[in-house]
Amino acid sequence: MNWDQVKIFLTVADAGSLSAAAPLLGISPPTIARRIARLEQTLGVKLFNSRHDGYFVTPAGRELVSAAEKMEQAAQNFSRQANALGEASNSLVRVASGYWFSRFITEQIPSFHVSNPSIEIELITGHALADLDRGDADISIRNMRPSGGDLVMRKLGEAPYAVYGSRQYVEANPAARDETRYDHCDWVCGSRALEGLASQIWLNGKLNKDPILRCSQTLQFLDAIKSGIGLTILPKMVGDREPLLEQVSDPILLNNSEIWLVIHEDLKRAPAVRAVIDWLVPLFHSF
Repeated sequence: MNWDQVKIFLTVADAGSLSAAAPLLGISPPTIARRIARLEQTLGVKLFNSRHDGYFVTPAGRELVSAAEKMEQAAQNFSRQANALGEASNSLVRVASGYWFSRFITEQIPSFHVSNPSIEIELITGHALADLDRGDADISIRNMRPSGGDLVMRKLGEAPYAVYGSRQYVEANPAARDETRYDHCDWVCGSRALEGLASQIWLNGKLNKDPILRCSQTLQFLDAIKSGIGLTILPKMVGDREPLLEQVSDPILLNNSEIWLVIHEDLKRAPAVRAVIDWLVPLFHSF
């Protein structure tokens, strides 16, 4: 049995349609349809019912999903263990993190390549947590302690937040420096896409007025307040490094302020992964 065929079956079963599965597999919907038909012919089993609103797994197909998931897990284990046996030279290490952590790592990346010129780092940036069991990344930097899976974790510290504004804005708006800031100052907040972030939940609980600007990406908060438009909440690891900004509140510890480095058990001895970890740990301890 060809694993690639089974992978296509499992991806379509999860995605529910050919169009949704296509970007995940990197092949076109017509190609996926042909390969599914070929797999069904090989097995002698009808796997999907095709309708205008998607591909739906048949009862016989559902019987095979569990076996396909075990094959996927075995393939992922094989890949991780093969990576762990590789040499550090000419290696790629994928690091997943949120936008602020990714920005911090990017600013410091020259210090890594001075000592490790042959190791390539790929930064995978987003709010969603990378699934290390599925091989989404080799290392994850996250602000919550993971549970379950064959994971190895290390606490890197905490990431307190604070309220910041440009020095120009704060000088022109004295209320920025006291608790009346939530009533009298202009604010930059997240749009609906970011309303689940701990920083935005905290800020929305404090504000007594509508923000002057809403952003769909956290990095836009920084650009906006540097222009002098108002105040926002930022991680201190970001705000303290900006010469144009002034911190106007005490440090704020949110519910998920801890920083965790997480890797899969199979990769903890991989030379390239180990080199990146040995660089990241003191880097995050430094702020």
